[in-house]
Amino acid sequence: MCISKVEHPKCKMLNRNTIATEVKGVLTRARVERRLICGLLPAITYLETNPDDAVMCLLPQTRPGDAATHIHTVLLQAFCFENYIPVIQVDSGERLAELCGISESKGRGAECFCAIITRDSNTNDLTPDEDPPLSPSEQKLADFYECTLEEYPRPVVHLPPLAAT
Repeated sequence: MCISKVEHPKCKMLNRNTIATEVKGVLTRARVERRLICGLLPAITYLETNPDDAVMCLLPQTRPGDAATHIHTVLLQAFCFENYIPVIQVDSGERLAELCGISESKGRGAECFCAIITRDSNTNDLTPDEDPPLSPSEQKLADFYECTLEEYPRPVVHLPPLAAT
């Protein structure tokens, strides 16, 4: 018996050309709202104790020859997959660091190996069992993840260059 894959309507309506802009907006908003965890070890530490509070994980492509980071990244991806945390791969650790605000404090050339966006815990009108809703941009990124889950190779979001200051 052959089963054909039926594409979900939200996948047909998804504009992949705007995903990089959505990533930039989500990172900026999460940074302002203090819902952003940057760095591989801080992300792993956070996920050990609060996996249900993670909205999504952003990972840059690892460079060839960086075996230690690659192993950590693969394990982090597996953990996220097991805990239903969307993982979106981006093209540049340097631009991810800039969007996370890391390069401002650590000098030029900083790199971010992982960024976790957490849930907004300031929503008071929810029951304890209810998760805060995702913002429209966060929902678009979650939909992008779901729609590309079976694609191989996994799509890589090309982050927009930041404006020179």
